[in-house]
Amino acid sequence: MAGNYSMDDESWNKRKAKVSTFLASNDIGEMKQVIDWNIATGDNDMDNRKRYWTSITTLFGMLPNSPLGRGRESDLPNELQQTILDICATAQPKIAGHFDDGMQGLYERHGKSGGGLYDDGGEYADLICKGIKSRLTKYARNHIKNVENAHSWDGSTDENGMPNVVYYETEVLEAEEEE
Repeated sequence: MAGNYSMDDESWNKRKAKVSTFLASNDIGEMKQVIDWNIATGDNDMDNRKRYWTSITTLFGMLPNSPLGRGRESDLPNELQQTILDICATAQPKIAGHFDDGMQGLYERHGKSGGGLYDDGGEYADLICKGIKSRLTKYARNHIKNVENAHSWDGSTDENGMPNVVYYETEVLEAEEEE
């Protein structure tokens, strides 16, 4: 019995847009030709699009800043999602390098995570990048929703590719002087 490997145009085009956004800001060498072929073939073969998509996701699984992941889809625009992934891809090796440059003994896992030291810089950097992604996503949503009195980020970056976050600072009232 044959399975259903078709995908409607709306789903296919939404997924293609995510891939196109990634390809516009990342050079993945010859892998691009294979991805382009799968997309072009899927455009013309609606009945087998799930097969082509599986091939694309397999290839993207080898990339450090892949826009394709498991779980719920983000409500952020594709360009903004990709910018967050690119920032983390830039920061990750630097964070790991810092860790591996003699700092291993300073960083411990949270007690709820079993405690102890991290195995290597990659494990530590992955954890830090997860937090960076969460914060940047929150700041971007604050910007999109025009949330006042909160950190926000419009998706722009500086010359080093780091985010231009607008940090909200609360006023600290000084204690009255004692008489």
